[in-house]
Amino acid sequence: MKTLYITQDRQVDITNENEKRVNITHDFYKKVNITSAQNQRVNITIGFLLLLSAVTFLSGFRLTLVVLTAAGVHELGHLAAIWLCGGKVEGVRLGACGAEIVLSGRFSYLRDALIALSGPLAGGLCVFFASALGSLWPCAFLRELCAVSALYTVFNLFPLGSMDGGRALYALSAHIFGPDTAGRICLISDILSALALLAAGAAVLFVTRGNFSALICAVFVIIMCCKNR
Repeated sequence: MKTLYITQDRQVDITNENEKRVNITHDFYKKVNITSAQNQRVNITIGFLLLLSAVTFLSGFRLTLVVLTAAGVHELGHLAAIWLCGGKVEGVRLGACGAEIVLSGRFSYLRDALIALSGPLAGGLCVFFASALGSLWPCAFLRELCAVSALYTVFNLFPLGSMDGGRALYALSAHIFGPDTAGRICLISDILSALALLAAGAAVLFVTRGNFSALICAVFVIIMCCKNR
């Protein structure tokens, strides 16, 4: 899942009494258009339900529950940091490409970095406690939760596009060097990260002699992460 934090330069246009369209610009996120029904704080899309059904069908209910638990802990980490920073969550959208959290308020670059890194931090704590509890009460759920949370945390720290690592890199670079230099740093990071993912996918394809799944996933992640740049 991915999480989008929109915290600056907010413009709101009311199109009619029943629908609100929010156009938000940011020097990092460029432009995000979010449409939601009036007073609707959580939006679950058909794409998310189809993805959840596919994962359950292919992997079983237990692994689906493990993935949802790991992702939920990750998002709770973001929400906790938002609350500590004095932000307000305007809405949450669950789609096939992840979770999007829409915020109101203005934050410093350091607080933006804290919000971005709080999800992986929560994931790391989940790994620690799942491992500790698993050593006391061994069970398949805790072992799988530890492994999935570790993978999910490392994956989100990848410095690419709108992923947590990419947002933290931009915020910290902007705090130190300014937004223009931060944009150039993130562009270089995006290119190197995309090449690394493609190389990993190609390596899996070569080793397995025909398994395109990793390469397809790499291309999908690159497209979706850079789409919201």
